Amino acid sequence: MSVALAPRAWLLWSISAVTIALVTNNPVYRVLVALAALNILIAWLPPERNRKPLAFALTAAAVLAALINVLASHTGADVLFRLPSWLPLAGGPITLESLAYGGAMGMGLVAALLAVAPLSLVLEPHDLVDAMPNALERTGIAVATSMNLVSGIGRTFVSVRDAQQMRGWRPRGLRSWNEVLVPVVLTAIEDSVLLAEAMEARGFGAGRRTSYSRSTWTRWDVVVVVSALAAATLFLAARFGGVAMDWYPYPTLALPPIHPLLVVGCLALALPAFRRG
Repeated sequence: MSVALAPRAWLLWSISAVTIALVTNNPVYRVLVALAALNILIAWLPPERNRKPLAFALTAAAVLAALINVLASHTGADVLFRLPSWLPLAGGPITLESLAYGGAMGMGLVAALLAVAPLSLVLEPHDLVDAMPNALERTGIAVATSMNLVSGIGRTFVSVRDAQQMRGWRPRGLRSWNEVLVPVVLTAIEDSVLLAEAMEARGFGAGRRTSYSRSTWTRWDVVVVVSALAAATLFLAARFGGVAMDWYPYPTLALPPIHPLLVVGCLALALPAFRRG
């Protein structure tokens, strides 16, 4: 019998996965975290959710991180080519070591983004609010409503731009965009006011938070959370215990160190993918 994970179980899993992705720069562990999170998204992502924004964010983060390191770092023994020295910051040798280290940095961003992706793609906004502690309920509601307004602003911008283009508007510089941005801002303010009135009409802030469906923890939730927290604790203990877990390709490229126990900790993050609600 398959069961769904409780919202707080998702939250604790994401915190553990992000901790592992950021506590070490070893590309092996980061790749394992990214693969675990990707398998979970494949298993849990609703078919109606748009996957393109996540794919674009992952690609942009990886390419940008790698590009910045390659252009800013000119150390390493294996020179691929040289850029003119008159180029600011980027001028100088482009090395294989800087490219590899930039790829490891990009993989860290990809792993961290995939680790928090279930909070926005698998959970509904009200589930995310219910996962917040009672002391942070107002903050959670504000963040959730803000995220909904951001997508609404994007749709409004596209609608206003298309409407203006049908009326003959064409971009002719920064000032010409006022004809699009002003209606978008006014619409966003109006939507915010309507949302505030709706929340006030429903008694927001008048008493304790209520929920129309309470999520109950199951044994599977406990197994997932305990394994994820144990994996994160293992990496933190290795970090403070002086275990060789980082990877630096300078001055000559070499294979990253791999500890079998840390590999097992990364694989433990994939447990939610084995039971689909």
